[in-house]
Amino acid sequence: MTVLSVRQAMAAMGLGGTGNLSVMREVLGFWQGKAPTDPSTNTPVVVSLGQAFTGLSGKHINVNIIKVGFDVLSAGALTVEEAAVDYGIHRTRQIYSGIGLGVGRVGYYWITAAASNGRDDLGSDSESDTLSDEWSVPNDGLDVFCVRSITYDNVLGVSPRPGDCSKGGKSDGMIGGETGRGDPDGWSRTLAHEMGHYLDLPHNHGDTCPTATTARENLMAQTRCCVSTRSSVLLTSGQGSTMRGRCQVRAGS
Repeated sequence: MTVLSVRQAMAAMGLGGTGNLSVMREVLGFWQGKAPTDPSTNTPVVVSLGQAFTGLSGKHINVNIIKVGFDVLSAGALTVEEAAVDYGIHRTRQIYSGIGLGVGRVGYYWITAAASNGRDDLGSDSESDTLSDEWSVPNDGLDVFCVRSITYDNVLGVSPRPGDCSKGGKSDGMIGGETGRGDPDGWSRTLAHEMGHYLDLPHNHGDTCPTATTARENLMAQTRCCVSTRSSVLLTSGQGSTMRGRCQVRAGS
């Protein structure tokens, strides 16, 4: 077995192997360059390079985090919302590891409030659709738009099911949710839930909430039905098989 240095591994991820590279940012995907804080303990989460490299060795998805309208936030609010996104990446990596799907490269992109034409505060399905239709990142990552707020129909996030296999179509992006909710566990569950839709998972119930606790603890139960935004993140082996079989999933390195 060949042992790679961190720089060699980062180069294999397509991140470059020279220059001033941040393991926390480039490898683990934390924009703030540090381990995010667990809201239940108010202490940094435990992370390791092994988490990232193990995920990359098997099937994995690359992710483009597209922050919309963050330029109008105050310095304090910006720090809070960027911390929420970092925590969401950490939790999604944890949740998906349980069904053998890794989170690989995490890229960050920005759309100013002005350029978004007010769609940093989504007020309708048509605005959500237009935002994801007008913008995309030309690579193999899932385009995940992170907006400051969503103010219609109790919507927390929006995703096509399934998402397009290539860029340029009507279903090549998803609204990962509103980062201004003030609930890091809720935001991170919505992020992982909407990405599940993009990878062809439906809700695990109909118009009414399931009664079985196991069903309510599933990631694909709607938030109004789940037991807890922190604990209701389970996925079945069948759901994992569906996700791993999608065209957006990359083979292991």
